[in-house]
Amino acid sequence: MPSQKEIAEHLDMSERNCRDVLKALDIDWTVSSLDQIRTAYIRDLREKAAGRGGSQVEALNSARIEESTVKAANGRLTYHEKLGTLVPAADAASALRDWAGFANREYQSGVEKIVQQLEAEHQISIDRDGVSRIAGSTVSRIGGYADKLGRRIAGRGPAIQPAEGSADS
Repeated sequence: MPSQKEIAEHLDMSERNCRDVLKALDIDWTVSSLDQIRTAYIRDLREKAAGRGGSQVEALNSARIEESTVKAANGRLTYHEKLGTLVPAADAASALRDWAGFANREYQSGVEKIVQQLEAEHQISIDRDGVSRIAGSTVSRIGGYADKLGRRIAGRGPAIQPAEGSADS
């Protein structure tokens, strides 16, 4: 079997480069012939030239995939922009906060109507503070969650409007 020096001369490279090449090709030079080593080296060069081999191929393929993904996403954005179906993030966040404020007022109005109806039908008095504590914590959680979603969509923004008034006013 040939020495590393002979292999390096045969492949027209330095001994140091030859060691790296043999290691990268996973060739045991102590049991391989010059012809086997040369063939493996040439095939590796062909693979690299065709873009199928080498240490940077995986990174290059990842970059190509990412570029294609970005290009496709931008194409979808352009398409939706032309259709007029894009909603700016600030508008979406604002709509979410407005909806939560409206829903909270409607919820509180509904609870108040139920309390009034129960009091009228059963001739009883219901503790409004207790009802307010229960309904108020629910309204607060709804408003807080809507605000959190709105901030996530559009960045820091004002809190939702408080649930004041009623749907009838």
